[in-house]
Amino acid sequence: MFRLYKSKTKNKTQVLSPIDYNVLFDKEEFKGIPLELLEIGNLSVPSGQIVVCDPLLYPHMAPLTKRVKPGKYPVKIYVAKIPDSGERYAIAKLEFDDPKAEKWVMALRAGEDINELTDKDDYFGFPVDAGLGSFLDYQSAVAYLKFESEFMKANPRSNIYDDLLAKEFKKNAQAPDDPSDPGDWVNFKLPETNLNVAMFHSGFGDGTYPAYWALTKREK
Repeated sequence: MFRLYKSKTKNKTQVLSPIDYNVLFDKEEFKGIPLELLEIGNLSVPSGQIVVCDPLLYPHMAPLTKRVKPGKYPVKIYVAKIPDSGERYAIAKLEFDDPKAEKWVMALRAGEDINELTDKDDYFGFPVDAGLGSFLDYQSAVAYLKFESEFMKANPRSNIYDDLLAKEFKKNAQAPDDPSDPGDWVNFKLPETNLNVAMFHSGFGDGTYPAYWALTKREK
């Protein structure tokens, strides 16, 4: 689904992130690049199963194997203000707890075997083909797929982004009156439910992005 890998190596139980994200979360800059925290509201997590995906093309993605306690959790975006590239969403974080992480472990889906990752730069991740990433609960993903199907049946010549979501993104534009600013995020509430999908622009457009669990000392 993401890459083709070489033969398996010896058994590994975890793959750690090459970056300690703690160094970014408490700072206003990193290597001379200004960072800004953007909070986009809470995500409802009724099932405890998290889906990370491009919401326009891959909302059917399987949830991550690790489960969390059901509840509502804040979504935080760390915006890098890069001189040559403008503002980029460097990190999207779904925050379940606030203790400092001891390590960052690659998040997996069922069927993904980290022993197939033979190069230090190999990783499993989620594909992006519409320039968007998202966090949502598995129950929300099922409801979103139903909502999308019903929308397309009622509007067979429509595009769900152009004819619905674009208006929601625009509400969060930094310059709402500027036609060139479409807005970079939306915390979209599914109609007639208590479920929502946190959508945001991916850092550098299309590609494959990894996800990591932050583990504390007691979770090691």
